[in-house]
Amino acid sequence: MLKELLDMLRAKSPLNDMLNEFTQMIEKTEWMFDTAVQVLMAKKGSAEVAKDLYAKDKEVNEHQRSIRRKIISHLTLHPHADVPACLVLMSVVKDAERVGDYCKNIYELSTMFDVAFDKGRYKTPLKELAEQLENLFGKTRKAFMWSDEEAAHAIIAKGDMITAQCDMLIKQLIVDNLPTNKAVAYTLLARYFKRVSSHLVNIATSVVTSVDNLDHFDEA
Repeated sequence: MLKELLDMLRAKSPLNDMLNEFTQMIEKTEWMFDTAVQVLMAKKGSAEVAKDLYAKDKEVNEHQRSIRRKIISHLTLHPHADVPACLVLMSVVKDAERVGDYCKNIYELSTMFDVAFDKGRYKTPLKELAEQLENLFGKTRKAFMWSDEEAAHAIIAKGDMITAQCDMLIKQLIVDNLPTNKAVAYTLLARYFKRVSSHLVNIATSVVTSVDNLDHFDEA
């Protein structure tokens, strides 16, 4: 996205309010991801965090609806102003909401399968993927907020690496002789990690691409 669009978002009060609400979405999904991973790695009990995690997910969904309502209201009052900026916000808000969904999926995976994710030969690659993603949240939020093109390109490159690592892990799981429950759980986890990364990359991509190229990385 052109730097001028983000400058416009920060400069105008209604758009700035929406931008601030969007950053709250990223912060809340980051908390959801960190919490879900702690449950997966047996650092927290699932029942201990369930109420707060689902509450955060509802808040993220409400932020999405709130921003969409504000965009519609803003464009109704100013039909010829700020359209590109509003389109960008509409797009990245969807990505943030999808990140929340996948964080919830990761949490629910830990409650559905009786698998110790903190043990076995897949512990290290799964843990490393989780750590890389944890670092990506804050970087993505800052890159978007400050139109940092260099940071955005770094996020995109890191996202490509995470995608490749997830794909390689899934290929290994296909040929590995694991019990069915472990193979399914690990494969789903790698897939969810890949999707979280892709949606964060979508947000970062909005900093360096034109509006018509948004959503380049969709549900692939």
